[in-house]
Amino acid sequence: MQLFTNVSIPSPSFYLNDGDKILTLGSCFAQNIGERLERLAGSENVCVNPFGVLYNPVSIAQALSLLMSDDDYFMDTAIFHGRDGVYHSWMHSGLYSAQTRQECEERVRNSVAKARRMLRGATLLCITFGTTRCYELKGHDGYVVANCHKEPAASFVEKEPSLDELYMHWRIVLSTLSRFNPRLNVCFTVSPYRYKKYGFHESQLQKAKLLLLADKMVSICDDVYYFPSYEIMMDELRDYRFYAADMLHPSDQAVDIITDYFTEWCFSESLKKSSLARLREWKQSQHRSIVGNNINPGCKL
Repeated sequence: MQLFTNVSIPSPSFYLNDGDKILTLGSCFAQNIGERLERLAGSENVCVNPFGVLYNPVSIAQALSLLMSDDDYFMDTAIFHGRDGVYHSWMHSGLYSAQTRQECEERVRNSVAKARRMLRGATLLCITFGTTRCYELKGHDGYVVANCHKEPAASFVEKEPSLDELYMHWRIVLSTLSRFNPRLNVCFTVSPYRYKKYGFHESQLQKAKLLLLADKMVSICDDVYYFPSYEIMMDELRDYRFYAADMLHPSDQAVDIITDYFTEWCFSESLKKSSLARLREWKQSQHRSIVGNNINPGCKL
């Protein structure tokens, strides 16, 4: 007896092969699945969240626009000295923050340069939307920040863009992407993370808007696909045992399962075989690391 419903995943018109480049952008789910793709396809072939975690479609669109430009002057306005005494970038997560402006700029510059090279030659761009809400920096003409870096709430205006506004952003971005890298395939996903901050009803409304946005992009653009990570979590893995301790994030096991679906969806047979070899090597390296630190030396992977 089968006690769950399967989510149907239409086959794409492309498959990833050994050496193909993958770039992921978006929420913490993009981070988690990206890290697993690094193990399977090789870290040299995968670039994971080069801006850190990005939650909303506007910030992700801004990040892609930056990667497709030669603009390095963005740091003049993006980098600031926070009230915590640390330098941050409005376009990046705290991963790129530093004690000095020079160090912060160097971290940001290196990450953007690497991501530009990867996007130029990538076969697949994976984008994960988390929420539609975004925050504009007051006095900066609609400048949407990727991260508030714990600055005072009075410094921002919370926005809820309409579906039409988001569509306008992304129609331009996808058109530019097709010229920037004609061989690029774009895959949209929606994060299964449940946003308790806004209430679960509001969280569902935002997810619905993101699903509509992704569906609209797929319907009007070639080489644009949707992968149903959200639906797999909601329909096949709906039990709370597939959530982390906070009951909001998918558990590691859930992300592993969704990653298996993803690789089955778009990995070629040759890449599936080589990814198994890479995964064995990664597990062995983790085992050696654990034994070397005298942590549970009897553990077997």
